[in-house]
Amino acid sequence: MTHILLISLVSGLATTFGGLVVLRIGKLTRHGLAFFLALAAGIMLAVVCADLIPASFSGGGTTAVLYGVTAGWLFMMVMRRAVTAVLRRSPLGTGASFHYLRLGWFIAVVTALHDIPEGLAIGAGDVLHPELGMLLALAIGLHNLPEGMSIAVPLRMAGIPGKKIIGIITLAALFTPLGTLLGMLLFEVSPQLISMSMAFAAGAMGYVVARDLWPEAWHSSKLITAGGSLLGAALLLVVGHFHLHG
Repeated sequence: MTHILLISLVSGLATTFGGLVVLRIGKLTRHGLAFFLALAAGIMLAVVCADLIPASFSGGGTTAVLYGVTAGWLFMMVMRRAVTAVLRRSPLGTGASFHYLRLGWFIAVVTALHDIPEGLAIGAGDVLHPELGMLLALAIGLHNLPEGMSIAVPLRMAGIPGKKIIGIITLAALFTPLGTLLGMLLFEVSPQLISMSMAFAAGAMGYVVARDLWPEAWHSSKLITAGGSLLGAALLLVVGHFHLHG
């Protein structure tokens, strides 16, 4: 158990590494923001379509998918309102800085939420076969990199200090090993719970892509949005190919 938990922790901390990469880059432009957001959007949608939905359907059927996706979508609608209300009380509660602050925090929240079922998948995969858990951790770690970037970029543009940004990203990253621990404990009790959690994550990710990532990137550059999204999806699918055939 300790071995797979450590691997899951490293996979989650890839999110933090992605944030560090952004903080090492010079001044970011709106086009740079658009690229990172679109890249994360493409990866998220590829995870939803190629991983979460099929896995949920396989384990729980149509009912698990519909209920889980709907619950995840509605939950993120409520969370968006809650995050907005809380951040309104901050010193950056107005203007362009608030816009980027809300975007960064919202992406961090959805990243943490979908890290739980991803961790669940690692834990369940390890229960089924240790090699499967390792491969899932590798694939998830690779797609965590641009997610960390997508959190760091708007928070940096909002003027948040680098150390605080890394703290926020790392907190979100720790949900991956937490999910792995839950997956190892719950898999034999109720595989249906894992199916529902994956569909829930799919709904949450779909909402944040449609409501925040794509509109923000599209406003800056339609071409970059399209290209970044396609590149992100392609990267995830390539990782999935090697995961299945490696």
